[in-house]
Amino acid sequence: MNPIWLWAVLGIILVLAPACSTSETGRRLDWGLYQIYTGASRFEVALDETLSELDSAPQYLMFYRDLGRGFPRRGCEIIRERGATPILSLELWHWGSGANSLPDIRSGRFDAFFRKWARDAKAYEGPVFLRFGFEMNGDWFSWGNQPSEFIECWRRVHGLFQDEQANNVVWLWSPNAISIPREDWNAIEAYYPGDEFVDWVGLDGYNFGDNHSEWHSWESFEDVFGPALQTVRKEFAGKPVMIAEFGTAPGDPGDKARWIRETHAAMVRRPEIRAAIWFNLDKRREGEPDWSLDSEASALAAFNETFARPISR
Repeated sequence: MNPIWLWAVLGIILVLAPACSTSETGRRLDWGLYQIYTGASRFEVALDETLSELDSAPQYLMFYRDLGRGFPRRGCEIIRERGATPILSLELWHWGSGANSLPDIRSGRFDAFFRKWARDAKAYEGPVFLRFGFEMNGDWFSWGNQPSEFIECWRRVHGLFQDEQANNVVWLWSPNAISIPREDWNAIEAYYPGDEFVDWVGLDGYNFGDNHSEWHSWESFEDVFGPALQTVRKEFAGKPVMIAEFGTAPGDPGDKARWIRETHAAMVRRPEIRAAIWFNLDKRREGEPDWSLDSEASALAAFNETFARPISR
């Protein structure tokens, strides 16, 4: 076998294999970060600045793409050069338009676009997660709240990748932990494309704290993710689970650090959770909290003592 292909196959085995047992909890929890992508050169510089603050290297690094941009090979290479696996979160619209693209995906108008993505992903050769149309059970994205249409699009695009033999792509299905609206027709399981179309199950969720809006209050990890994880155990048993986005608002001094420690402890108690991705971005300009780790020195220290704690050999 060609050495490059051997490396790719081994990488895929690693992302699909059971997690290693390490750390004082008796179980290793793989972790990663979201790093905003604004072009390969700036991404590389910003990523290295972020990683310099951490006590160990992440296993995953995530950024977003949209339907107006091709497969980001250089971005994936930058991530691989740092020993991590890329997660590409694909928004099902063109940035700036916000238009719903599900009808065009269903009709085949994007087939050529996705075939090119699949061929380019295959040529990259390393394992790469595709987080297609995430948080589809929420009302904040144009592709949200359309269960049957979403499933049709997922299966169509998955089939295109299969046709192109892009077998290094790992399909990560990632609803929000809380469906909005909270109606039976909008339940998480209503969006599931089927076991044969999904490799990993993801969940997104946040503690917005007491000061974001009248509908939010301070919540623990179990408050945010507990009911959704119960659904995952019941409906999708056997699938590896990733907390694909998580974070907390600052709260009072020390609250963010405390939440990180408590959340790490809660995650490692759940063997179905294989990995967790911190959403490392200050979104105050968009009306959200500052999710970044370095917003408080105590929060960064807590993350380094838990998720990023170096593993003793």
